[in-house]
Amino acid sequence: MSGTTSKTKMQTGKESTFKSVANKRNLQNNQSYRVDENTALSNLDEFSEQNYQDLYDKTPGLLRSITVDGIIFACNEFYVKKLGYQKNEVMGKSIFEHTAEKSIKNLRDEMARWKATHKVSNLEIWMQRKDGSTFPILLTGTSLFDKDKKLIGRTSVLVDLTEIHKARKMLDSNHGQIKKQIDELKKSNTLLVKTEQKYRDLYENSPDLLRTINLEGIIIDCNNSYCKYLGYTKKEIIGMAVFDFVAPQSTDAYVNSFETWKATGTVSNKKVWFKRKDNSEFLGLINATNLYDFDGKLIGSNTTIRDISDLHEIRKTLEDSEKKLKQRNEALTTAYDHLLETEQRYRTLYEKSPDLLRTVDLAENIVDCNDAYCSSLGYSREEIIGKSLLTHVAEKSIKDLEAALIEWDRTGFIENREIWLQRKNGDTFPTLLLSTNLYDTNGKLTGRIGALRDMSAIYHAKKEIEEHKTRRLSAIGELSARIAHDLRNPLSVINNTLEIIKIQNPNFEKDNQEKFDRIERAVKRMTHQLEEVMDYVVPHPLHLQNVSLLDILNSAVSNVKTIGTEIHVPQNDVSVMCDSEKLEIVFTNLLLNATQAMNSCGSIYLRIKDGVATIDHGRGFTIIEIEDTGPGIPKSVLPKIFDPLFTTRQIGTGLGLVSCKNIIEKHGGSINIKTEVNKGTTFILSIPK
Repeated sequence: MSGTTSKTKMQTGKESTFKSVANKRNLQNNQSYRVDENTALSNLDEFSEQNYQDLYDKTPGLLRSITVDGIIFACNEFYVKKLGYQKNEVMGKSIFEHTAEKSIKNLRDEMARWKATHKVSNLEIWMQRKDGSTFPILLTGTSLFDKDKKLIGRTSVLVDLTEIHKARKMLDSNHGQIKKQIDELKKSNTLLVKTEQKYRDLYENSPDLLRTINLEGIIIDCNNSYCKYLGYTKKEIIGMAVFDFVAPQSTDAYVNSFETWKATGTVSNKKVWFKRKDNSEFLGLINATNLYDFDGKLIGSNTTIRDISDLHEIRKTLEDSEKKLKQRNEALTTAYDHLLETEQRYRTLYEKSPDLLRTVDLAENIVDCNDAYCSSLGYSREEIIGKSLLTHVAEKSIKDLEAALIEWDRTGFIENREIWLQRKNGDTFPTLLLSTNLYDTNGKLTGRIGALRDMSAIYHAKKEIEEHKTRRLSAIGELSARIAHDLRNPLSVINNTLEIIKIQNPNFEKDNQEKFDRIERAVKRMTHQLEEVMDYVVPHPLHLQNVSLLDILNSAVSNVKTIGTEIHVPQNDVSVMCDSEKLEIVFTNLLLNATQAMNSCGSIYLRIKDGVATIDHGRGFTIIEIEDTGPGIPKSVLPKIFDPLFTTRQIGTGLGLVSCKNIIEKHGGSINIKTEVNKGTTFILSIPK
């Protein structure tokens, strides 16, 4: 009775569960799911009784029963506990809700195969808990059929593979490490082979002579260079003793070196003479690297031999050169001592020179000076060094020094320039500047050294001479004025008497015309010379008026005999404010000088240039040029031509050019000369308009 009751309860429970699953399936999938209750009940009658139910629920594995559509209608406690649900949350749910995303496709494929074949295969998939975590399982089980052998579902066993996965992962990890170690060993072996091959190639092809020996000195290996250099084949060398290749003069030393190596294990930079197969010799430098067995015992060495014959010859050459250099060094030391002595003498000469010496750089700053320069200017050396050379120049000589610097840039030296310097107390004094270039050892211009000779004493002496000369000339002038004044009357008498004789005796004049002309010329020359003396000694004030410059030039030309001389008069004209009589005297004198210099054979060119000269105080200047084609004026004579009483002619007074200069300067102008020997002379007169 009780069995029947249990069976009825089980049947009733399963029936209600089956209906609940069917209803939920209809709601979730919007599909009609019809269950033939009679069929289901009849199938459920075939389930085991209570014992089977207890076994199903208490089995320690994960069990679940599903319909052919994958709807869960039964499961055990372990299933819901493993997934983190309550049993009522699982019933009626699709198995895909408990499947991890990455395994859904595999499970769908498996369900399709099961429906088609009714066979359940083992499938490894990942399940998903309620909290979202996943774990691996092995899915297996058995199919369920009704009494007509129709497939109605299956009961599945889900074996948890978590621990197996961990073990598998660990195994995979260890397997990877082992594989990695094996790969590394293979790689190391490959590198070892390559390294050994590289070492062998390096050994064989090294330009140095390499050999490997044992403790008895027997050669067990050598490279190509060793064979080729010594003239043997490798077959001939292997097995020979190292002593067989040593020249006689190095045998004893080499034996000692070999024994030292066996005792100490070191050979470094030993020089040995070797002999080749043809008995020629060379000097080698030996270095050895020891070879040891696995127990650290010395078994031989790798020896490197480098030919240093050329170095030996170079060393001998260097030693010879060193001797020569030593001799040259001694000679240079001697020369240096002489140079120091010379430099000291130069320095003493520089410092103690009575002239004012200063050294300037290319920026025209003073970099050195002597005692005389300091004492003459009243400054200390510290106050002078670094200052511009213009600092100590008097205001009136700055332009002269700037012009001298331009000359220095052009010619490389400055010669005899008068420069006034200014002392610290403001006094000025004249100097004569002489400057030359300074160069470094490479011939590069570095500056210049200037010598300034104090001309104060000479200047004062010159001033006294000029004053004495002026006084002397003044006395001579007064005497000349009296003589000229006294001679004018006799000359007037002579001239008047000649005129009376001409009037009273016409025939006498005709018979003695040449004599009368000679007397007239003599009187005229004497009168002209007297007028020159009087104009110089007793100057008359200028009578200025605005006149034609061309008219004055034409009047001057008419006063000069032009036989044999061509005078080219300009076509242009300029009006100037001047004393026309005085300017006529100037032009006449210059024309007479030109014709006399050319011996009345040549050409004279007169030019008027308006507005060519510079503007001075707002006044324009007119330039008059008188150029001749004569012999020119020698350099020795040129500085003296404006000196009073200086003349190169026997009948001259030496006052003509002086008077010309005075007249032009009274007009506010100037007179300059441009001359070249054998080419001619040009007088350039500048007169303010």
